[in-house]
Amino acid sequence: MKKKEEKARFELRFYEGYKGSETPRSVIIGSKEFIIEEIIWRKRIRDQKTGKMFEVFKCKMEGEIVKITIHESGKFEITYL
Repeated sequence: MKKKEEKARFELRFYEGYKGSETPRSVIIGSKEFIIEEIIWRKRIRDQKTGKMFEVFKCKMEGEIVKITIHESGKFEITYL
């Protein structure tokens, strides 16, 4: 009998305004949702070597300060500060 594998779910949910995905509102990891309580600052940055754009948000999430980097491809990274 094969054990059924479950893929870990990693998702970033946004506030959807008239411009589309505007600001992150929560992060889902597995079955747990982590609410972003506050956006402290936001920057749009262009990589000097590749010319690709990405956005960086410094947020308060579940009482912790985190940095969320969102790449053009839609992939994202979360760093606890």
